[in-house]
Amino acid sequence: MEVKALREVEKDHLRAVLAQTSWDLEKAARLLEVSLPFLKRKITEHGLRTRDRQ
Repeated sequence: MEVKALREVEKDHLRAVLAQTSWDLEKAARLLEVSLPFLKRKITEHGLRTRDRQ
């Protein structure tokens, strides 16, 4: 079993939720049960961009 750093797990989960919501940040924040500013901060911290859409 591969063990990932928590930061990588968080990034992967953010990518998955953003893909599931077609990058609708308000919907993603609701699903994650976090505030919109918090989600935006995490997206920036992880260097995610809309071009990363899967």
